[in-house]
Amino acid sequence: MTSSDASKKILVVMSSDSELPLQDGKTHATGFYLNEFGVPAHRLVEAGHTLIISTPRGNRPPLDAGSDSKDYFKDEAEYGQIKGFVDDILSGEIVPLADAVTNLDAFDAVFLPGGHAPMIELMHNHDLGHALRHFHERSLPTALICHAPVALLAAQPAAGAYQRALEAGETPVAQDFAYSGYRATVFSTPEEKDTEASFDAPLLYYPADALSAAGMTVQNAEKWTSNVVRDRELITGQNPMSDEEFVSMFLQALSETPARD
Repeated sequence: MTSSDASKKILVVMSSDSELPLQDGKTHATGFYLNEFGVPAHRLVEAGHTLIISTPRGNRPPLDAGSDSKDYFKDEAEYGQIKGFVDDILSGEIVPLADAVTNLDAFDAVFLPGGHAPMIELMHNHDLGHALRHFHERSLPTALICHAPVALLAAQPAAGAYQRALEAGETPVAQDFAYSGYRATVFSTPEEKDTEASFDAPLLYYPADALSAAGMTVQNAEKWTSNVVRDRELITGQNPMSDEEFVSMFLQALSETPARD
């Protein structure tokens, strides 16, 4: 079996939480976006790859109800297909993240879907930071879409302090951040302003600012258009409209990754 047709084992990390803190003590119900997980996951499985789903608490990841709509899919048929696929795969085993990181050598890549949920606990999660540094040091495909790139900030020793500074309206300083100097895209501030208009209060910070302050070069396109950036092992997609382009680039990166011995 050659590296181009080898089946790969992919760690999928999703948030356990569903309440995003906002300004003025308000919160917003959130979770993962259906298409941002389902479309890439479906194509990865179709290509013969194995997905291991993990959350910090080992619970089934909450779905953002706002994403449960055919509007994010090509048509009604694809919406039904992906929704059924997601329900099926999330009805299986969900591995606690602390357990998953005990054997990271078993994985060929890592994938984080979007939705606002990664802004809650993933971006300061110690186990995720350990996992990200593992894949970074081995140049293994690391794929994150929409809001999920903010979780890259876990790959620094003081991730919790960094997040608290952001939430306090301060400009934090990253130290020993694994992805400093990398190019990436993330849900843009214009997109975020459109979205938060329906929230009870503004966000505590914007993802693009959070990554820029840590030393990443954020390359966002026009709002609500597909945009994917690849820099070395890192593949990032800007928004829900990027799902197909994102997984195509992820699959290409996987085809370039040598099979494990």
